[in-house]
Amino acid sequence: MLAFLLGLIAGAASPTQASVNARIREDFKSPYITTIVNFIVAALLLAAVILVVERNLYIPLGTIAREPFWIWLGGACGTAIVILNIICLPKLGSALNVMLICFGQIMTGLIVDHFGLFYSPAAPMSLMRLLGALIVFAGIWLVNSRGNSGSRGSAQKSVLLYVILAIFCGFACAAQVAINGALRGFAGSALKATLISMSVGLITAIIVTAIVIVMKGKAGIYDDGQVDTPVRFRFWMIGGGGLAIVIVAGNAVAAPMLGTGVVTILNLVGMMAAGLVIDAAGFLGIEKKPVTLAKVAGMILMTGGAAIISLL
Repeated sequence: MLAFLLGLIAGAASPTQASVNARIREDFKSPYITTIVNFIVAALLLAAVILVVERNLYIPLGTIAREPFWIWLGGACGTAIVILNIICLPKLGSALNVMLICFGQIMTGLIVDHFGLFYSPAAPMSLMRLLGALIVFAGIWLVNSRGNSGSRGSAQKSVLLYVILAIFCGFACAAQVAINGALRGFAGSALKATLISMSVGLITAIIVTAIVIVMKGKAGIYDDGQVDTPVRFRFWMIGGGGLAIVIVAGNAVAAPMLGTGVVTILNLVGMMAAGLVIDAAGFLGIEKKPVTLAKVAGMILMTGGAAIISLL
C-alpha cells in the first residue's frame, strides 16, 4: 500500500513542482535564474539525503567517463524540462501542460523501447502498444478539443508553439529516465545517479544563461528586460528543489516493489489528478481553469492507453 501511495505522490509532485517554479519565475522575472536556483537547491538537498542514507558521496567518475557521452545528458534533459515547464505552464494551464508532457513521454518511451536505446531492454512495437498510443492520443485530443470555435485562429496559433514545447518536454522526460536508468548502474545508486544528473543540469543551465547574456546582454535573461529587479527570498522558494527529491525518492522506493510499468501508471494518474486540482484551485496564482467532463474523460483515456503500453 505504501509503494502505491509513493508512486501517486511522486506523480503529483511533478506538476506541483512546475507550479512552484512558475511562481518563483514571477519573482525572479527570469526562467533562467529560476532554473539555476531550482538545480542548486535540489543538488544540495539531495547531497544531504545521500549523506544520511548512504553515508558517503563517492561516485566512480572514472568508470562513468569511459561510457558513451550520452550518459551525461540526463542533466541537460533536466534543464530543458525545468525551463520548458516554466514557460509552458502559464500559457496552457497545469492539466493540459501535464497531459501533453505525458503524451510526449509515452511516445518517446515507445521509441526508446522499440530500438533498445540507452542500454534499455528492447520491447518491439506491437499492435497492442500501438493501440495504447492511439488511445493516449485520443485522450489528448479530447482534453484540447473544448469546442470553443471562437478561440480558433490567431489565438490558437499562438498556443500551438507552447503545445509543441510541452510535448518536447515530454521527450526530454523520457530520455532523462532512460539515461539516468543506465547511469544508475555505473553510479552505484539511484540517488547518486540523480545527483550527477542534477549537477550536469546546473552546469547546463549556467551555460545556457551565459550564452543568452553574450547574445542579448544581461537584460536578455529577464522577462521585462529590467536587470535590477529586487527579489525577496521566501522559504517556500526551496519547494521546487525539494519536490524534485520527492519525485526521485518516491519512484526509487516504489519501482523495485511494484515494477516500472505499474509505477508509470501511478505517476501518470498522480500527475494528471494534481494538474486538474491545480487548475481548479488557481494554485500559487495560476489562472483558474474549470475541471470539465472532457478533461476527466481525457485523463481516463490516457491512463488506459498508458496501461496498455506499460502492462501488456
